[in-house]
Amino acid sequence: MQKLLLWFCVLLLAKVNAQTNSLLYQISGNGLRDTSYLFGTMHTADARVLDKATRALPHFNKCKTYAMELDPNETLDMSLITQLMMGKGYSIKNMLPENEYLFLDSLMYDQIGMPALLFDNVAPIVLMSIIEAASLGLSDSGSTATEPLDFYLGKLAEKNKQKVVGIETVEEQLLALNSLTYTEQADLLLREINSIQKNETQGDEVLALYLSENLDELLRLNNADPMPPKFYDALITQRNKRMADRIGALMKNGSVFVAIGALHLPGIDGVLALLKKMGYTISPLNATK
Repeated sequence: MQKLLLWFCVLLLAKVNAQTNSLLYQISGNGLRDTSYLFGTMHTADARVLDKATRALPHFNKCKTYAMELDPNETLDMSLITQLMMGKGYSIKNMLPENEYLFLDSLMYDQIGMPALLFDNVAPIVLMSIIEAASLGLSDSGSTATEPLDFYLGKLAEKNKQKVVGIETVEEQLLALNSLTYTEQADLLLREINSIQKNETQGDEVLALYLSENLDELLRLNNADPMPPKFYDALITQRNKRMADRIGALMKNGSVFVAIGALHLPGIDGVLALLKKMGYTISPLNATK
C-alpha cells in the first residue's frame, strides 16, 4: 500500500514545467567540496527511459548519496492515508456525469484491475493520477525493471551501499495535492476523462520530447493545458523552492546524485534557476545523449 501511495504522488507531481535541453546537470561552486549532479526523470519503467539513466551511471556511481523526491523506505504514518479520503458524504460516482463515470470505471479495470467503486471515497486527484498513467501510456515495454526510473535508481543505490534520502515527505506532497477542494479536483478529473475520450492526450509526444531531451517543447506542451493558479503554486512553485533549498543543504555534506521529475528542472521558478540564484554553477552534461 505504501509503495502504491508513493507512486500515485510521484506520477501526478511529475507534470510541471521545463526550459533547458538536457536531462543531466553538474552542480559545483558556492563553496561545495564535491561535485553533485541533478538528473531529470520520467516516472515510468519504459526501457527507453531507463536507458537515459544507464548512460548517466558513471556520475551516479561516484556520488555518496542518492536523493529522490520521496524516500521509498520512509515509514508511512497510516493516518496520512486519511488525507487521500474525502470523508463521509462524498462519492466519486455522484461527482461525475454517468457516462464519464462508466468510462472511468472501464479505465480503472484496464489500468489496475479494480472497479472505480472501490475508490469511491478517494480524493479525485488520486484517480486522476491513475488514469493519467493510462493516457500517457507509461508502460514498461521492453524493460527488465519492475519499478519507475527513480525507484529503480534507488535499488541501485542500495546495492552500491550509497545513502538513499527523500527530498520531501509524503505528508508534504499530500498537502500539495489537497490544495484544491474536492469539487475542483473532480473538475480536473473530468477534464482528464474528456481528453482521453476525445483522444486528445499527449502521451506519445511527452515521451518523445523526454527522450530527445527537448525540455523547451515540454514547457510549451505543458503550458498549453495550465493548472488552476493556486494548484500550480502549491504543486509546483512552492515545492520547487523547498526542493532547491534541501538539495543545497544535502550537497554541503558531500556528493549527491539528485533525481527528480524532469519538468521540475527549468523555468524561472524551476529548481535549476533557483540553484543558480543560490550561487551554484550549473553545467549541462551530454552524457545521456
